[in-house]
Amino acid sequence: MEKIRVLHIFGPNFKRRFGGPIFDWKYAFSKWDEAAVEHLVLTENGVEPATEAFNFDMTANQVMSTRSDRTTWIFTLLFSLNRHKKKYDLIHFHVLLWGGLLAAAWAKLNKIPTIYQSVLQGSDTPGAIKQQRFGNLKLSLLKKFTLIVAISNQLRQDYLDFSFPKENVAMLMNSVDTDLFHPLESQKGKQSIREKYSLRQTDRILIFTGSIIERKGVDLLIQVFLQIAHDHPDLYLWLVGPVSKDENASLDEEFVLKMKSQVSRAGMNERVRFHGMISDRGDLAEAYQAADIFVFPSRKEGLPNVVLEAMSSGLLVIVSDLPGLKGVVAPGENGVVVPIGDAGALAAAISDILSNNSVLPRLGRNARSYIESVHGFDAWQNEMTSCYHKLMKSVTESTD
Repeated sequence: MEKIRVLHIFGPNFKRRFGGPIFDWKYAFSKWDEAAVEHLVLTENGVEPATEAFNFDMTANQVMSTRSDRTTWIFTLLFSLNRHKKKYDLIHFHVLLWGGLLAAAWAKLNKIPTIYQSVLQGSDTPGAIKQQRFGNLKLSLLKKFTLIVAISNQLRQDYLDFSFPKENVAMLMNSVDTDLFHPLESQKGKQSIREKYSLRQTDRILIFTGSIIERKGVDLLIQVFLQIAHDHPDLYLWLVGPVSKDENASLDEEFVLKMKSQVSRAGMNERVRFHGMISDRGDLAEAYQAADIFVFPSRKEGLPNVVLEAMSSGLLVIVSDLPGLKGVVAPGENGVVVPIGDAGALAAAISDILSNNSVLPRLGRNARSYIESVHGFDAWQNEMTSCYHKLMKSVTESTD
């Protein structure tokens, strides 16, 4: 069987404006060992092997793409795809924008199979796109993709609700690096990591990972922490994620300042840490290992990788009732689920866990077991490879 050459398309300036898909695929490219697939990335230098294209510093200051950047990208993308047409067999898109949508239409005219990987409920799904300016046109272009790969059943259902054919919408949940994100074998290891990050050994640490933004419910988490902190004097809140535009170019820095001000006015600066972004994956894995409970009260997500990483690390997770996490976090089995935006329920859930420490090990073990059985890399790689083969087969059949 001939090797399938997959060309990956990320957004304009993706080396200076990166988020979840960039981290996810950097990991996937580095670990991929299926010889039947060759991964390539379209960069400003042309078509490059994926591991070379992703050999860049992810601690660099991020910048937002301007409207001019996005407009220029439409033309450079189409030009590059045409110019390098003989170097790839199919195109895997990780961004829409007008450039990606128009490129999908171009690829269909040229009988080149395409994948779009849909990751965020209410953002890059038909229900949300329909509400945008020129929504109907965008939807018609979205249907030009040969295959949509949704990272949760809820995302997939959104496409089906808008009459996308079932055979053209697959569901493939994200994988987790279970070798990197794993529970510690001893308490001594946890103590060592806490010393590294200047965390007190006696504290019970709640950890949140992700951008410090309203969508992820950070305001709710801080509100709840300030509400229950006096009843739990050993409780500590560790917020790990971008706090400035240098770390996330789209960040609302005024929101971050507002959150810090609330903490300061409550006299809790010594018990709440706005750590900032941890870009090194090894250091991030240690951060999970140093904590006791992972809390993620987000209001809107696709399938948040940080939840999977925390579960893989053996942490008890408390999450909001996100559609993308249904079937992932099972209440009372491998985690705790609270209604979206419900501060009272979140406060009660955290307090209950703190008052009943015996459930922590059991739910943490179950979380780890679930991740190993469902979200391992090998199974994900096999499924993604099957998607690529399916696309190539569809091209062969259409030309017969």
